[in-house]
Amino acid sequence: MKTKSERQYSLLIVSASEQFNTLVKRSIPNGSFEVIEVRKSISLAQRELLSRRYDVIVINSPLPDDLGANFAMDTASRYTSGIMLVAPGEVCDEVTEHVIDYGIIALSKPINKSTIERSIRHLLADQDKIKELEAKLNKAEDKLEEMRIVNKAKWLLIANENMTEADAHRYIGKHAMDKCVSKRIIAEEIIDRWED
Repeated sequence: MKTKSERQYSLLIVSASEQFNTLVKRSIPNGSFEVIEVRKSISLAQRELLSRRYDVIVINSPLPDDLGANFAMDTASRYTSGIMLVAPGEVCDEVTEHVIDYGIIALSKPINKSTIERSIRHLLADQDKIKELEAKLNKAEDKLEEMRIVNKAKWLLIANENMTEADAHRYIGKHAMDKCVSKRIIAEEIIDRWED
């Protein structure tokens, strides 16, 4: 498993301002991002998200085709990306009220390099936690699937070989040890034998 300093992330900047885009690129922690893409409108960003997932999305509001708050909330609802929305100072409080419950960081313009860097680091820490939780969930789902398959094989042994549940459990465990394979592989062999 990669350490936090070795992980590479992807960044999507949604902004029509070259000055803002340059500021964000200069603000990101060195070497953290493997992929950095810029889209100058919400429609282009939406198309981009159809083909790739991003760890962090930075939105500079307003954009040519919308303010960006609805896009940010919709994206937060669909994906696990960390999202930062930078809005004009006069509307930032109102925007924050709309987006905060979606886990979106809303920041007010004018904005500086250190604020962007801290916010991106915070979003990356959240992404690490999400990835760790997804890995644990996948491991638990794999374990549950293995248990389901082993239980199915046990019931086939009970029904077809007149074994008790304890005998079936020992049978699967012993064959797995003898062959140096997982119980799941033995269970799948049993299921294949009796379901063909």
